Amino acid sequence: MFAFIKRKLGLFFSYGRVKSVDLEYIDSQDLSRFSEQDIILESKEQVQEFLPEVLGQALARTWIDPRFLEAFYSFPEEILERGGVYLPDHISIEFKKEHKSRPKVIVYDQSKNTKKKLLELKLIMVAEDK
Repeated sequence: MFAFIKRKLGLFFSYGRVKSVDLEYIDSQDLSRFSEQDIILESKEQVQEFLPEVLGQALARTWIDPRFLEAFYSFPEEILERGGVYLPDHISIEFKKEHKSRPKVIVYDQSKNTKKKLLELKLIMVAEDK
């Protein structure tokens, strides 16, 4: 698993997005699992079917937990793995939070030189008067 994380983090360095990685900071986070059992997604179809529920949980937690927001913003795939959710190698996740806009998660399918958006999720709070 360490080799997998190291390989994934290598992608950050190659794109110049992250200058240094503080894995101890992530390890010190109080990160709960997303399910009692590991969720191992092996295909694009499984990602589309099962990942929205998990990402909904992650987005909800970013609203109430500033430490989780910071960790998920920087390392969404690693946070999912630490929570027991494993993605295929060709799937990548991007978390965006711009000023006053709602946070969103975008899931991409990357194959060869193409990057296709599979999912885009935002949480919207709705209050109804009954």
